[in-house]
Amino acid sequence: MALKRHRLCHRRKTLGFSQERLAEILGVERSTIVRWEGAETDPQPWHRSRIADALRVTLEQLDEMLVDVSVATRRGRIMGEDTRDPAAEVVPSDLLAGVRTFLSSYMPDRPAEPTRSLADLRRSVGRVHSLYQRASYRSAARLLPTVLAQASDLATHAPEEQRVRAYQALAAAYVAASKLAAKVGDGESALMTADRASTAAGLAGDRALLAVAAYQAACGLLRIPGRTDQTVGVLASSIDRLSSGRPATDPDLISAHGALLLLAAVVAASSGEQKAAGRLLSQADRLAAEMGSDRNRLWTAFGPTNVAIHTVSAAVRAGRPDQAIAVALRLDTSRLPTVLVGRRAQVHVDLAAASMMGSADRSAAVLHLLEAERTAAEVVQANMQARELISDLLSKERRSATPGLRPLAERAGLLA
Repeated sequence: MALKRHRLCHRRKTLGFSQERLAEILGVERSTIVRWEGAETDPQPWHRSRIADALRVTLEQLDEMLVDVSVATRRGRIMGEDTRDPAAEVVPSDLLAGVRTFLSSYMPDRPAEPTRSLADLRRSVGRVHSLYQRASYRSAARLLPTVLAQASDLATHAPEEQRVRAYQALAAAYVAASKLAAKVGDGESALMTADRASTAAGLAGDRALLAVAAYQAACGLLRIPGRTDQTVGVLASSIDRLSSGRPATDPDLISAHGALLLLAAVVAASSGEQKAAGRLLSQADRLAAEMGSDRNRLWTAFGPTNVAIHTVSAAVRAGRPDQAIAVALRLDTSRLPTVLVGRRAQVHVDLAAASMMGSADRSAAVLHLLEAERTAAEVVQANMQARELISDLLSKERRSATPGLRPLAERAGLLA
């Protein structure tokens, strides 16, 4: 039985490296690369940092690639055939299984690994958010059940003087869970975790976290058919509350307010309300100017560059590909904080959609999706928009014009 480290092999191919070229970069024999990819041997510890650098991944992502060993299967089968090997799935259907199990345990036992301190918990929550923003969705999903259990336990048992900060950490942990659920299209779980985030933020009296929880609730509602009106209502009421009274000076509140405006703008554009979308984008732009730079307060990524990214998204949703491409040409994603890998990749997903609207030539769309994958492989594997675009491209495939499409679809799990 032949084994293969599919993800390791796919990452090499995504970057355009042959086995010979990667071996040359690493200073090893090609046969060594073959054995690594065939799961015959493991790279020695002193090789791993160089491999990670060459493949442009973190050491943690590389470790995941090395442990992800499955049976080598015949290439080219369409996903869904009865003969498909479940081990070859790129994004497992049970990605959220651990989170769902935790959510259904209304009287959970104390966690097997109790957190040692509030500071440890906050670092763990921050790590999950960082993994999510780096588009390391599997790693985030693996850590989340433990982090949620630890945060719930600490919020319940924390001394009085730490109770507020413990509830803030719990709210932030549920926000991370809601992000991941929304990313993979599970609206119900995204809404449930956003609601729990809101409850914890309310107990902490944290207005900014309440606004972020409302943002996540809207994201969850968007993933549930027939809930658009409720989505609009959540966004509008949350924006109104933040807009009333004195202008906020807290950067967390400004960031949460800006994130709500950007999501509302994209929703308005999707509904054909161009004037409303433009007005909301202008309001967000003014808040971003107050921030003065691209920041990542409360993991919102809010700032001037993110406003431009959402302007591209809104143009795509409005069916204005030329406007999306024109804005993107002036967009410099290098200004974003380094951790925002997924946000950079999303620009190329939107431009792929714009390319498909604006031209019968599908090659530009494939190139943008390949660039999104090069930037963050798991974005095209988990992002519903990207997967729909790939499926659409496959249905209209001209192999001579889009030679990279089938390998991309295979890596995205749409072909086995």
